[in-house]
Amino acid sequence: MLSPRWLILVCLACAACQPATTPTVDESPVEVPPAETTAPGDSAAQIFTRRILPIFQSKKPSSCTECHLSGVHLQDYIRPSQQATFANLVAAGLIDVEQPDESKILKFIQRTPPQSSLINQQVREQEYEAFHAWIVAAVAQPELLSAAADDQPIGPQLPVEVIRHARRDQVLASFVDNIWTEVGRCAACHSPDRNQKQVAEHGEQVSWIRLNDPQATLDHMLAADLINVADPEKSLLLQKPTLLVEHGGGQKVVVGDRTYKQFRRFLDDYARLAAGGYATAEQIPPPADEVSVVTDIWLKLTDVPAEYDQQLLQVDLYPASGDGWSNERIATSDRLVAGPQKLWQHSLSLTAPRGSKFATQLAEQKLPPGKYLAKIYVDQTGKLQQDFTAQLDDSDLVGQVEINSRWPAGYGKMTKAPFRPLSKENAP
Repeated sequence: MLSPRWLILVCLACAACQPATTPTVDESPVEVPPAETTAPGDSAAQIFTRRILPIFQSKKPSSCTECHLSGVHLQDYIRPSQQATFANLVAAGLIDVEQPDESKILKFIQRTPPQSSLINQQVREQEYEAFHAWIVAAVAQPELLSAAADDQPIGPQLPVEVIRHARRDQVLASFVDNIWTEVGRCAACHSPDRNQKQVAEHGEQVSWIRLNDPQATLDHMLAADLINVADPEKSLLLQKPTLLVEHGGGQKVVVGDRTYKQFRRFLDDYARLAAGGYATAEQIPPPADEVSVVTDIWLKLTDVPAEYDQQLLQVDLYPASGDGWSNERIATSDRLVAGPQKLWQHSLSLTAPRGSKFATQLAEQKLPPGKYLAKIYVDQTGKLQQDFTAQLDDSDLVGQVEINSRWPAGYGKMTKAPFRPLSKENAP
């Protein structure tokens, strides 16, 4: 039998979750008969058959999906028979036989996310009225009160960790961490406050960013099929900026670079969640150790060897610390080298260990003025293309240079530094 404490943990987050939709999943409302189908004098069995069983038999999701992407459904709390349903809900502490109006199952159904849709509110009301009418009638019937629960658990059968991971507020937090922090790279063409020219040429569909609203942006990405839930690697969100399909804005992302890794982290996880693909806590991917945010601070390297043309070059910045340099990078950037021009340039992303003090300051998008060591890596073997989860390391280190700058924001104010290959004098 599922413990009441576990059941409370399962639904505790409903009030904090934000609703979202997944086009590949049937999220149209459950068709629950309205309250007037319960006539005066109807027995609990009649109410159960007419109003509770349709919920159990429905293939459509319940209002639980407003707070849970997967793993929790009202159908999980219903058995094929009235007696088994009632006895097990009572045993789990979800029906209060003394104060039926205070039953926990009713309180669970009533929990509503802040931006609940009108349709889902109506579904929730119908679910509540159906369960309330049945419980009130059932607690007045001695044969049900004396029924014993069986050994079969009622409610969701997934570990608490999996239920928690599939909560929509957790999904949104992952979206913010991995994709929303990167949308500045896409804003010039895809944000409605900056893309009037693109809209005039290509139509409103290019405006997939919803200003200051990551949840609405995620919802739109799903509705517009920018995210392929069935095959996340084929998502247009990935294929367009990597030029695997035509993209008017040119190449913005390289397979295996930091942005690609972040996008895949969210997309792969979302797809598996939507499919109910996690069965154990051990299967849940851990969050990245580092958080980041894109800035409008630009860095240019000159005199880059032409032999690195069209190879991914990554720069990590380490601030001065005492007589040396910090062990933790504070900013990073990666982009393909322009060999004929012998240069590399890109905007910086500020980075910080998750949970650190600096992580709370990233939103300011400011890099403290001062001296930094820039470590330069180049993917000369194409290992990131072969395995996007791979990382560049000391075997890919080709140069480093000290940079002293005030790090002003703006493309026209970019900090410039010469490429310095590794030598005996500057080798780590």
